Amino acid sequence: MKQFFVESAGAVLAVRQSRDDGEPLLLLHGGPGVPDYMQAATAPMLPRFRCISFDQRGTGQSACRDGRYELPAYLDDIEAIRTHAGVASWHVLGHSWGGLLAQAYVSAYPHQVSSLVLVSSSLGVGGQWKQTKRESFRIEHARGGIRGTLRFYAYGSGLVIPGSVRAWSMRHVMTETWHNYFPDPGSAPDPDPAWLAGGSAVAMIKTDRAISREHPDALKRASSYEGPALVLYGASDIFADGTQIVRSRFPHAIHVTLQDSGHVHWLQNPSGYADALREFYDHLPGSP
Repeated sequence: MKQFFVESAGAVLAVRQSRDDGEPLLLLHGGPGVPDYMQAATAPMLPRFRCISFDQRGTGQSACRDGRYELPAYLDDIEAIRTHAGVASWHVLGHSWGGLLAQAYVSAYPHQVSSLVLVSSSLGVGGQWKQTKRESFRIEHARGGIRGTLRFYAYGSGLVIPGSVRAWSMRHVMTETWHNYFPDPGSAPDPDPAWLAGGSAVAMIKTDRAISREHPDALKRASSYEGPALVLYGASDIFADGTQIVRSRFPHAIHVTLQDSGHVHWLQNPSGYADALREFYDHLPGSP
């Protein structure tokens, strides 16, 4: 794996690439407000691809220069990376918030997307983004119980305080959230400290506000995408009935409910997750 930096209109992006050859596959991590984990979590399952991932603006080693966290800014970042990588089109895989970003990208740039995979994708923008949060908070707080919920809100109160308090609060908020991605939070492994250190409360809060105000037209053309698509959720995911919004948006996609898995499939059911991805990619037109 190698790392390099790409400049977009308002950001400097830390980009990672698994290899120099092979079909390009863009991996979009979740969040918002946390750095990339897809290069470590998903790229090893797809060794024949040139997997490209990056820390989204304002997180990890990527800087946000213009203070913008609206959806068009994120899409501009993706296009800057595509241009720098010298690819006309690529496969796109997004997890959680990254799945929503992938939907917006295929809506805006359908001809740049060779295939689309949505893994436990957030539901949509505007009111659907608010529904995403309602459903995930309800499930996560039920798993965390009263004590876990109280800890979450206690830590969250520090996110508005600049400096070391905000950074400390962000690490603890994400730790609580990470544990609740598992049906039994008490048995969940702790998140990677380096991943926690790369989180940004500013990126999380500003992105949340921007996506909550985003017009539904941002996804208007997503349902018109005619390329191969896979929509995957875990049987114990953090979204409930709202997943039907995404499934209905892509009626011609392959739809998978991964058993024995929640929201982080590479840890909860790695073999099932890998098999689902390989099955999809192995049957693409032109696949070896």
